[in-house]
Amino acid sequence: MDFNSIREQVSNLTLYDLKAGVRKVQNAVMNYTEMEAKVREATNNEPWGCPTSMMQEIANGTYN
Repeated sequence: MDFNSIREQVSNLTLYDLKAGVRKVQNAVMNYTEMEAKVREATNNEPWGCPTSMMQEIANGTYN
């Protein structure tokens, strides 16, 4: 990979891509479980909301 291709990839990132990356790092640093990470992603403040498949996974994970 050369510098120009890296610069092009970085210039194509959106704010939401950066926020998602930061959230993944936070999940790893705080040692959240997979389910906790899914709940964090489902309850974030991004304008498009949570996918129904993720809501279903969370619901299935809470069933005892």
